[in-house]
Amino acid sequence: MLHLDITPFKSGVHQVELAPDASELEFDLEPFDDIHDISDVAVDITIQAHRDRLLLHLSIEADADLTCDRTLERFTETVHGQYSVLYGPEQLVGTETDDYDEVRPLQRGDREIDITDVVRDTIMISIPQRKVAPGAEDRDITTAFGEPDDPDDVEEPVDPRWSELQKLKSDDE
Repeated sequence: MLHLDITPFKSGVHQVELAPDASELEFDLEPFDDIHDISDVAVDITIQAHRDRLLLHLSIEADADLTCDRTLERFTETVHGQYSVLYGPEQLVGTETDDYDEVRPLQRGDREIDITDVVRDTIMISIPQRKVAPGAEDRDITTAFGEPDDPDDVEEPVDPRWSELQKLKSDDE
């Protein structure tokens, strides 16, 4: 779990940089067959502290070990994500503005906040839907497999009932 100690933050703007281990974020990658690992997580947080609330602007970067959708090769891609969350009094929960994406409760006696799921979810939604390895778009993908027996061979219908349709096709040409 990733906890942020909020006791040193007095009113004003503060910067915090974290480099949590991926195991602290409790990733569950089992349902994903194209995401193998998350590593090198870096979290840059700008905190706007007020008397009874904290506005966190998170900028997150991580390396994701992925499988290319085009070539099925494994590759590593750096993903970036941003998220803003307000920790404040219970009556603010459920309110919406353009300043933040979510409101979470902050009790008067809280000394730390759990940002595990905010960081984990921001990383997961930053992983692209279509995962393409660098250079994979430039490579040709084989769409026909095996070699033809004889390139001059004209395809014969497998089923003799199709021969009448073959005649219609020949008449149109």
